Amino acid sequence: MSAQHNLTGFSPKAHAWRAFFETSAVISDRMEKRLFSTTGLRLSDYNLLLLLAEAGGNQLRMGELAERMVFSPSRLSYQVKALQTRGLITRCTDPNDRRGMTAQLTEEGVAVFEEARAVHGQHIKQLFHPALDDEQAAVLQQICVQIQETVANAEAAEEEQ
Repeated sequence: MSAQHNLTGFSPKAHAWRAFFETSAVISDRMEKRLFSTTGLRLSDYNLLLLLAEAGGNQLRMGELAERMVFSPSRLSYQVKALQTRGLITRCTDPNDRRGMTAQLTEEGVAVFEEARAVHGQHIKQLFHPALDDEQAAVLQQICVQIQETVANAEAAEEEQ
């Protein structure tokens, strides 16, 4: 795979977009395959477990989880049910607001997440770290934050219309 393409007549931003898109897709695909083969988790499963593990009490409201996962509520419900079936999370009424539901890691979910985190971290070190020095990593992080802010601002502007 090479992010270098002959896109004559395209702007540097078009070249950057294609390189970003293809690189993200390749890394995600490789990491998904490796994670699934060693832990049985998909990358989206890992990300959901990560959000729960980072939350206070290993739990989040379903609405917040959907927003942070960038999932529709129905897609999140499907994924939560699959992880619930595996015994990795539970879903229950929010004790602070009986109208809402929360998802929470189980003890088994915490154990599986810790195993997956080690595997995932190893893959990041193999596939991502060698490509960047610390200065490049800081620049990439800054660029990603700028892109996320641009997307959020565009979405907010669309909602106002």
